[in-house]
Amino acid sequence: MSDLLKVNACVYSRKGYEREQNRDDFYMNGKFLSEHHIDNMEASIENRAEEFFFAVADHMEFSDDEQKADFSILREIGKFHEKITVQDGDIDYKTRELTARVTETVKYLRSFHDINDIPDDAPERQMGFAGLLLTGGKAIAATYGTGHIFYCSGDDFKHLTPGYTKEEWQGELDHITDEEEEQEEESIETDNRTAVFSTEPIELFEGDKFLLLSDGVYNALGEEFIEDILSMRSDSTYIAYRLVTEAMKRDSSDDMTAMVIGIERIKSPTGSARKPAVKPKTSALKNVPPPTYKHKKRNVRKYENIIYYVSVFMTAVLIILILFYVIRGMMRNLTENLGDGDLALNPTPIATLSPTPTPEVTPEPTPEPTPTEAAAAEVIEHTVQRGETLSSIARKYYGSDAYYEKLGKYNNIPAPYNTISIDQKIKIPPLEELLKVE
Repeated sequence: MSDLLKVNACVYSRKGYEREQNRDDFYMNGKFLSEHHIDNMEASIENRAEEFFFAVADHMEFSDDEQKADFSILREIGKFHEKITVQDGDIDYKTRELTARVTETVKYLRSFHDINDIPDDAPERQMGFAGLLLTGGKAIAATYGTGHIFYCSGDDFKHLTPGYTKEEWQGELDHITDEEEEQEEESIETDNRTAVFSTEPIELFEGDKFLLLSDGVYNALGEEFIEDILSMRSDSTYIAYRLVTEAMKRDSSDDMTAMVIGIERIKSPTGSARKPAVKPKTSALKNVPPPTYKHKKRNVRKYENIIYYVSVFMTAVLIILILFYVIRGMMRNLTENLGDGDLALNPTPIATLSPTPTPEVTPEPTPEPTPTEAAAAEVIEHTVQRGETLSSIARKYYGSDAYYEKLGKYNNIPAPYNTISIDQKIKIPPLEELLKVE
């Protein structure tokens, strides 16, 4: 019976700024798998079990409908995890199975790339894998290509990079000829292109942390910054989020994925807990100055406030200008309407509204022939109306009230010729005959 592990794991994956699609993949103990149609993902698990498997991969899948080819590292390591779960086997057997499964996947993917003439510097060629197997109270780390795994336990911090390099072969190359050396180097380079490297079993203690990274995060931050973040905190969610966020601030063009696995508890079959001999350190091994991103964060916030207030001010100025020109246009239209249609808006008074009184004392001289119409006619009989006098009647028929005395004498009206009444009959003779009255 193996040790019972309580594990807390979290992963953050983000698309690079210059990428059309997030090509990073991750595998969390069969519970969570990444999907390419989701550019930004985050997942976490907290579970107790005797065995766990985690992985992060970069550009390790190929699909072509015409060639009927569809190959993915997620499916292959899923088959591996299912196989070791069903079948019994020691840690060496499981390590061999993992290494063989990933190596075969790399060979298949490279053959697809060669068939399709994909350039060596294309992103598809920059494959990477980082896998972590927890079993029997021990850990096995397997890496390939651009994959990175970090390990932190107490005062011990390690970057579990591949150990199969040309430098380790240099001692063997010293005793061979130049031609043999070139052939040997080509053989080493060919082997390194498809070789998957695994570490020796690492004994687990409570508080241990493992970090699986894609090269997008590693290249953006560097090893010292990653060590600082991984050593100062034990919260898996915080570490994964912080690493990806800081990588994004540095404008990483590659996809970014960080997975943190923390060992919270280890319970042996006897019931005892396995704790590290040295407490985990609270700061990084190297005394580095505080990262500058803290200051940049405050500066960004300050600039955001300035931009906000400037935007509000410019918006207010723009609204005022718009209102000014609208009101100005309305006033101009109103002025033009007043100038063109002032008869309708401000009509000029006509004579009927302010009548001019008819002069009574100094009438224009009436030509003598004017009363000829009355003279030519016979004697007219006039009926007195209300308000009429002999003067008004004389003026009506002879054009002047100077004849009222003669008219009164002609009708036998006594002086002062003002005793006429309504409906009284007044005779109006022709002017020639009236002038004959003494």
